Amino acid sequence: MDNFAPILRRLPTGDGSSSTSHSGGITPFKVQVDFNIPIFEGLIDEDIVDKWLNLLEGYFSVHDFSNREKITFALLKFTPHVKDWWETYCEQKDKSDPVLFSSTPT
Repeated sequence: MDNFAPILRRLPTGDGSSSTSHSGGITPFKVQVDFNIPIFEGLIDEDIVDKWLNLLEGYFSVHDFSNREKITFALLKFTPHVKDWWETYCEQKDKSDPVLFSSTPT
């Protein structure tokens, strides 16, 4: 998955770089990618965490998410106790604005 982003950067983007269909017409290049991002249970296992993060990074590369969108999406893929941890982390990091999405991990 680490080499996924450079591969995508080399693909045509539809800005005039298009493929020709068999009938001779110009058709834009499209990539349909299906990701199955499992719910993160909060297990402390390096292999499980790395695999899950690699899936997320691949998904984020395809969809060009901002940092805020990445956090929001990842939170949707957490079990409730992991969401609780994130809320606590944000509150401790920024007491003046303890909003769930106000912090980014360091």
